[in-house]
Order: sequence, then structure tokens, then C-alpha cells
Amino acid sequence: MNTTKGKVRFELLLGQVLAALPAAPARVVDAGGGTGQLAVALARRGYQVTVVDTSAAMLATCAQRAAGEGAEVGARLATVQGDAADLQALLGPASRDAAVCHDLITQVDDPAAVLAALAGVLCDGGVLSLGFANRDWLVLRAGRRGEHAGALRLAHGREPGRSPAPAMSLAEVEAELERAGFEPVAASGVGVFVDSGDDDPDPAGLAALVELERLVATREPYRSSARTVHVVGRRRILRPDLAGYTP
Repeated sequence: MNTTKGKVRFELLLGQVLAALPAAPARVVDAGGGTGQLAVALARRGYQVTVVDTSAAMLATCAQRAAGEGAEVGARLATVQGDAADLQALLGPASRDAAVCHDLITQVDDPAAVLAALAGVLCDGGVLSLGFANRDWLVLRAGRRGEHAGALRLAHGREPGRSPAPAMSLAEVEAELERAGFEPVAASGVGVFVDSGDDDPDPAGLAALVELERLVATREPYRSSARTVHVVGRRRILRPDLAGYTP
């Protein structure tokens, strides 16, 4: 994300995440957080963040990045090596106030298992910030390039030889969230126009781009045309008198 466009996408996403999360110093897990770009940004703002990732090398980079921000930021960030599907065993059930999970569910064979684990590690009413590659954007990109057969496969949700799927639609993700015990409460696009225009816009052009992205992030058809979709979900509160009830 060292390019201007990459930085714009990250700052747009970070703004949406901060708007969704409970106030610092809430306890946040970053599932599949890798080298910690988002986690460190949250720790810098006072959140207590635990990054869970399967890669020891990425977690080491994440810890170094946090330490480079100073002792206070470093102290607010912890790393745990493990699979996101094992969050409850790694961190304990209902142990976090919020979770962020970006660019992971389209990289795993069983997204439902990851979402169930995220639900299990959150307190009742806990917030999930979930970002994923948008299949509708891929369909538009392929179709506009004249790759109509590929666009057709993507539109049908099929991409031969690809497991896991390269992207998901908002409707698919919201359905998975419902099944995992979340109530979807908001959805925004990230990167509707960022990939068009100059690679290195001047300050005035950059300011206009950012303002435009923020303006259309929750509007259709722009949201469905975004490179990434960011969904906010809330962990449903199970009434004690209904615990164990099966309809």
C-alpha cells in the first residue's frame, strides 16, 4: 500500500472502521491481521488489539511495526499465532468487544467457520468489521475489458479451478453473517473511483477523489461497483430464557 492509491484506499477503510468500532480502549481482535497495518493504526488510537495470524513472520513484522510507534502503542498490541477458525480456543469465548477481519474470508476454504469463530469470540452485541473482495467489481472489470466469458462465470459465482472463491457479493456475505449469529447493520464500498485517473494526482485532485469516495460509499450503484466492500455486523444478544431453544 505504498502507492498513493493504496494509501487512499487504506485511509478510506480506516475511517469506516473507526466509525464502526466501540470507543477505545475496547478490546479488538484482528483476525488474519498479517503485518498489522490496520491493527497498529487502531492501537495508535488507544485500542487494545490482538492480532491472530498463521504466519509467524508476518506477526514478527507486526510486532516490530507496533514497537516502532513507541512503548505505549507496542504495549497495546499483542500477537497470537493460529488459525482464525480457532479464535475461541486461542483467546477464549466472548472475550473481545470488537473484531476486524479484512481480506480473509475470500482466502479460506470455509468462510462460515471463520465467521462462526468471530461470533464466538465476541461479547453479546460486539461489533464485527468485515472487508472482502467484491465479486460485482470483478464482473464489471472483466466485462469492460471484453473478457465476457470470464465475467459470466464470475456473475454466476463460478470460477473454475479457484478454491477458495476469489471474491464474494454483498448479498452472499450478509447471508453468511446472519447464519453465524450477526445482524448486518451497515455496508460501504471502498475504492469506487480510486483505480481510475492519474496514478499520482495533485493535491486538489486527491482531495476531490477522497471527498467523492466518502460521498458515494453507501450509495447504490456505487457501493456495488467498489473494489472492496466493508460490512459492519453486530453479534446478536441471546436472551437467557431462550438459551438452548431450537425453533
